Amino acid sequence: MLSLSAPFIPQFFKEQLDTVLPYTDYTFCNETEARAYAASHEWGTEDVVEIAKKLALLPKKNTQRPRVAIVTQGTEPTVVGIASADGKVEVKQFNVHEISKDAINDTNGAG
Repeated sequence: MLSLSAPFIPQFFKEQLDTVLPYTDYTFCNETEARAYAASHEWGTEDVVEIAKKLALLPKKNTQRPRVAIVTQGTEPTVVGIASADGKVEVKQFNVHEISKDAINDTNGAG
């Protein structure tokens, strides 16, 4: 499992990231990180669904399990691309329900 973590990771550490991704079953990112990855690889799209599909289809060492690419988008639907052995990707979208700001204790998990 790997999170792209920040937009600068695919921008400035493209080669290093590309050496790790073949070993991941799950790739997580938000929409900004997904678009940064697509731009660094010159995919020519900012469409999150298309990017999730392409992330899911990246080369993978362990072909016994599919890659799952998960792109969060705040209160917009989370997009999940699941690669199949025949090179197709099933895309699912999950609605996210906004909660009130006073119900959030910490927005970034850093304490």
